[in-house]
Amino acid sequence: MSTPAKFIIQPRGSPPSRRGRLLPWALVAPTVLFVVAMTVFPLGYSMWTSLQEYPLGQPPAFVGLRNYQKLIHDVNFRSSLATTLLFTISATGVEFVLGLGLALLLKGEFSFQGIIRSSLMIPMVIAPVVVGIIWRLLYNADVGLFSFAVQELTGKSLSVLSSSMLALPALILVDVWEWTPFMFLLLLAGIQSLPQEPFEAARVDGASTWDIFRHLTMPMLRPVIVVALLIRSLDAFTVFDQVFVLTQGGPGTATEVATLMIYKSAFRFSQFGYAAAMAISLLILVMFFSAAVTRALRGSG
Repeated sequence: MSTPAKFIIQPRGSPPSRRGRLLPWALVAPTVLFVVAMTVFPLGYSMWTSLQEYPLGQPPAFVGLRNYQKLIHDVNFRSSLATTLLFTISATGVEFVLGLGLALLLKGEFSFQGIIRSSLMIPMVIAPVVVGIIWRLLYNADVGLFSFAVQELTGKSLSVLSSSMLALPALILVDVWEWTPFMFLLLLAGIQSLPQEPFEAARVDGASTWDIFRHLTMPMLRPVIVVALLIRSLDAFTVFDQVFVLTQGGPGTATEVATLMIYKSAFRFSQFGYAAAMAISLLILVMFFSAAVTRALRGSG
């Protein structure tokens, strides 16, 4: 016969037992260990790697801040940052305009709204590498749809990804096609969550559609806009998949973004220390970029 369980009832206001004090820490310990293993340790290891040099066939040597000093004078890295910034601003801006327009257009009740909204989500759920392969076929100079259309209209073939002027806009178009649904989804959810009383009062007072959009919809939607633009701009700033599949940074360095340059430095030229320094510098730039975007969007209007 089992003995009855013993319960210790502490008087109200008494200090918790040792087991009670350790229980909260035991509950959060797995999460803390996971965060340390997946975030803190790789970041610390990358910082340590950025302070070293890895000569081919020799053990690593500690060089201090030499990699960062080299990075300051690297014209190619500055060029890749400029390309990344241009890609981010262009892609995110177009996605916001298209996403907001679609959200305003499809916010009401209409026939087949479930099918239409679900269809718009398809590009977003496709893996970025698969998206790159699909658009590489579309851009192909021999069998691609774009080349065929240009040849039918002008009689000349067109290789989009081989043109230094068209390659980056082509990458921006791919990103817009894939991630405009994400912007549309966030903005649509934000619009549908807005209270309707101010809009009804404005219509009763005779406000025009533009006045309602300018003075009610946009100010009330600003927190959602900040979140949407921040998430998309950070994701676009670290783009890699589409560029790697479509252009490999070419032609020349016309589409070489910062993440691709880091990849090439590490895994093609075995400059692991220098690549780690570029990665840490890019992380710092992303943090400053996100802070600047957030402050600009919150302070606008």
